[in-house]
Amino acid sequence: MLKDTEKTMKELAGRLWVFPLADYLSSESFLVFCRQYDLEDRWKEYLELSRDIPELYGNAVIKNAFVRFLHHIYSSRPGEFLSLFALLMRDFSGRISCTLPVDDLRSDLLHLGYSDREIALHNPG
Repeated sequence: MLKDTEKTMKELAGRLWVFPLADYLSSESFLVFCRQYDLEDRWKEYLELSRDIPELYGNAVIKNAFVRFLHHIYSSRPGEFLSLFALLMRDFSGRISCTLPVDDLRSDLLHLGYSDREIALHNPG
């Protein structure tokens, strides 16, 4: 990962981590999302790789896998990243009782190189 991209992905994941994202990432709903967009094998791969890192344990394993997963989508499917991220956030936010930090997430997406117009079209969060 490029350092700037890695930092932004970690910040983005950190913003979401204050919510019950780990529970969602362990849910059948998330696996359905992954299957629907042909991401299931990649998610399982990053989860397994993260489990093999000795200094990671508990939710840190899932968080590390999530950062890698997001970066994979960003780098391998750049034209789909915003759409997939927005769909993921909609699915996740529909399962929690609080509002996601849309402005902060927007800022992270701007740092990743997306324009205000592109972000607005996908309305992530």
